[in-house]
Amino acid sequence: MPLPSPPEEGLLIEVTANGICGSDRHFVSTDPTVPIVLGHEIVGTITAFGAGHSRRDAAGQPLREGGTVALFPWVPCLRCWGCRRFGPGATTCGNAFVYGVPPEAIGLEPLPQDSGAHTPTLTGGFGKHVVVRPGTYLWRVPDHVPARVASLLDPLAVAVRGVNIAKTPAGVPEEVLTFDATAVILGAGAVGLLTGLVLRHLGIGTIVVSGSRASRLDAARDIGMDVVLDTAELDVIQRREAVMELTGGLGADIVIDAANNAAALGEALGMVRRLGTVVEVGNIVPGNAGISVDPAVDVCQRNVRLLGMSFNPPRSYSEAMAMLSKHPGIPFERLITHAHTFDHLDRALADLAGDAVKVTLTA
Repeated sequence: MPLPSPPEEGLLIEVTANGICGSDRHFVSTDPTVPIVLGHEIVGTITAFGAGHSRRDAAGQPLREGGTVALFPWVPCLRCWGCRRFGPGATTCGNAFVYGVPPEAIGLEPLPQDSGAHTPTLTGGFGKHVVVRPGTYLWRVPDHVPARVASLLDPLAVAVRGVNIAKTPAGVPEEVLTFDATAVILGAGAVGLLTGLVLRHLGIGTIVVSGSRASRLDAARDIGMDVVLDTAELDVIQRREAVMELTGGLGADIVIDAANNAAALGEALGMVRRLGTVVEVGNIVPGNAGISVDPAVDVCQRNVRLLGMSFNPPRSYSEAMAMLSKHPGIPFERLITHAHTFDHLDRALADLAGDAVKVTLTA
């Protein structure tokens, strides 16, 4: 594809790192209505500004050619009902453009095949350049943050948002994010372990992580998770018993399901305490599997808060960038277990299907 000039008020960037998301493995096997370049965890260096660009990032920091930026992959339209009522959050916009994602795969309207506005172009981070559209939120990456670490911005923002929606006013009966709380994370992939790091940074008392792949369980231990449950060794009943024993029979204060498995939601509801909170973030891509839930026993009688989320507002990315750039002691880089150049995307996708935590493409 030809290398275009940057659009007015936009940018052209050369991609230096792009994380491989679990959803990419689903997207790569689909047939989108309009050809696109996949990859939405994008970090790159600015090669050119379009006319009229403010040369400032989302936090007001100055930008320059040759500087590194990380993108918020959603470009909200700012005109639809959701944008007008709720602001530029990801799932509130019904007409958003998303870098590197087929819109129909995430519940948005497909791009029209005959629209000149959607002529195939450099849309995602699996290519070596990206055309950054006007209205894109992006953040300057400080020089001390490696591009591969900055590519964690998107999944870290998911983790930040997953924890933030569980927050309540201090002292209310539903408060679960406390120093003496027990948190359980189902799924030891990148989002699950990043969620563990966010919870640890908040000072949550005890953090339990469950998963099956050896490298992910090792990473969970290395980054300081308190209890690691191997789902290959313990069945769902034994895992629930382990959580109950740990909590004196009460159950976990908060359970965050970051596993791409519908059954995990049922497991989460089974191990949360009365007035506890369950956050569902793992099952983003629709599947054919269902679960059996008794609303009375599983939710109402125990006053369980069940919160679902998919994507995030720019604020989550701003908070995530602050964690990446201002807290060098947090072991983010331990989660990047595999890296490949852009010429070996096939190997990167294969690694993600195997025993890996986070796989990243780097220049």
